[in-house]
Amino acid sequence: MTQLLFILSHPPGSSIYAQEAFDAALAGSAFSNIALLFVGAGCLQLIEPKLAVEAHQRKDFQRGFRALPDYDVHNVYGCEDSFNQFRLHNQALVIQPTLLTQPDISALLKSVQRVLTF
Repeated sequence: MTQLLFILSHPPGSSIYAQEAFDAALAGSAFSNIALLFVGAGCLQLIEPKLAVEAHQRKDFQRGFRALPDYDVHNVYGCEDSFNQFRLHNQALVIQPTLLTQPDISALLKSVQRVLTF
């Protein structure tokens, strides 16, 4: 089975990339082993949404991260440097990723067959 790594680097609400990455990961999980890596401002997607999303705004997909294990997506990683930069250690997060250092991220990139960047 193919191993896919989705790199999520866009904050929620800035563009459609964050939601598209989530949707693609769920779809891809039916055919491949999926891992998610949140880097840079993409780590902000993991913050628990505080306000309800109104009907005319974007879809509230962030709470969907809790369903990832139901889709056999168990490898969820975050860049430790990004978490430090955005001070996310004390934030209420939708899910808690495994934090990786830069050498760990390099090893992860070498271990997967395909990388998709959003």
